[in-house]
Order: sequence, then C-alpha cells, then structure tokens
Amino acid sequence: MERQENTRKPMNEVCLRGRISHLYGNERFGSLTVPYNTIVTRRVRDNGNSRFEQSVETYFPEALFNSSTKTKGIVQSFREGDFVLIRGYLGAYSTQSGNGFTERTAIYIDEIEHDATRMEQMLGISGFGKRHAAPANEIRLEAKISGVSKRREDIYEIRMEVRKDGRSFAVTGTYFRAPQGLDQKIHLGDTVYVIGAMESSRNEYRGKAYFNQTFVIQEMVTQKEFNKRYNAAQESAGKEVAKSAPQETEAEAETAPDTAEAEAGAGMEPEEISSL
Repeated sequence: MERQENTRKPMNEVCLRGRISHLYGNERFGSLTVPYNTIVTRRVRDNGNSRFEQSVETYFPEALFNSSTKTKGIVQSFREGDFVLIRGYLGAYSTQSGNGFTERTAIYIDEIEHDATRMEQMLGISGFGKRHAAPANEIRLEAKISGVSKRREDIYEIRMEVRKDGRSFAVTGTYFRAPQGLDQKIHLGDTVYVIGAMESSRNEYRGKAYFNQTFVIQEMVTQKEFNKRYNAAQESAGKEVAKSAPQETEAEAETAPDTAEAEAGAGMEPEEISSL
C-alpha cells in the first residue's frame, strides 16, 4: 500500500466559554476577559520533605477584537456578566519597549455569541434553565517551530509560526512538565500539533492590578510522529482487509470448469455438449 502523508489544513483555533468580567473598547478596537478556574497541582517542600498539593487557580484570559472581527457591535451587544461563547485564533501584536519592541502572544476574537443555558441547548428553545456549560479555554494549533529555549529540564519556551486566513503570526508558548529530552526530539522548522490554554498571573503596580498572559502548552505532537502513526495504521488496515477478503479453496479450484471449455460450451445446445 502506498504510504500517505498528512494533508490537514493549518489549524489555529481558540474556544473560550464563560462569563465576561471586563469589557472595554469601541467599534475599532477593544478587549474582554472571560475568567475560568482550574485545579493546579504543585510540589511543596517542607523540612526536606516533598509533597504535592492541589489548589484552585483563577485565570483571566483576555480576547481582543478589532475591525477584522466577524462579529460587529460587540461593545453595544455585550455587557459584563454576560455568558458568552467565543471562537477565535492565536496571534500576536507588538508594543514599544525602550528602544525596541516587545511581541506579545494574544487571543483574537473571530465570532462571539451569547451562550445558551444547558437546558436551552438541549431543547433548542430559549427561556429555559439557569445553568450554563462549564467555562472553557482551549487552543489548538498546527505550527512551525522557529525557536526553542530550555529554561529547566522540564520547562521550555517555544517560538512558533502560526497562520490564519493567509496571515502569519509569531507566537510563544511555555511548555511546563515537558517530556524528557524534548530539545532532542524537536528542531527548527518542524511542524507540530499543539493543545494548550491561555493562563495569566496577577501583578500590581502603583496600586493598579495587571494580568500578564502566558500561552501554556499542554500537549505537543510532531508531524513526523503523526505521519509515522498514520501510515502504520493505514498499513495495518490494509492487511486486515486483505485477510478478510474471500479466498478460493482447493476443492473449489478442482471442481471449477476450465475457463476455455466453459466459454466454448456456452453457445451450444444440450445435445451438442453431451456429444463432446
């Protein structure tokens, strides 16, 4: 069987679901935040002993909208406290820093809508139920690696090039608890498939709170790994099909008439056939 290569289109998808906590801007540009909670496990050291503790962390991913956003009139149609479902993509923008520029990875909104309650989703009619689906924050990418920086044995900062509607963005992701020896498995120019989330940390400056965002990589698979597994699965499926195909038995082969004789006798009358 001929081996096949991956033909997927480049993926750059973000799904945010939750309740708006902050919203500001105008028709040309603005942003909103949709917080979510997650359980975090941390290693705690005490008097030479080590243990793991779980705690609940609240993150405030920020989503930007501009003139390219498909949904228009966001500042007029949405308010703080609204439950929303956002479909977007991961991109980047630059801000001036000293004599240069700092590039920041960000979520951009493609479409945003008021999120229905779980009962409304089930019945397909508005006006029912009060509970909404759990908050979501998931980013899925097909990206090309443009830089790898090893911070610690299991922490990497990875620069990637992603695409959306013909545009290219340079984004940065942090991979915590990365597989051992990751820097030996990925190389510049490699295509990878990534699942992650946007996390944030709270900082205060002159009495004002700021949230620094970090795109956190949760899982990563290289295109080489995908192709290898895909081709192996296709080859295995081909072998299974071949095994299940009907095979001619020896008895059938012995009793089957000779093809030439069968064709010759096909146009004769019964008497003519018996006289052969």
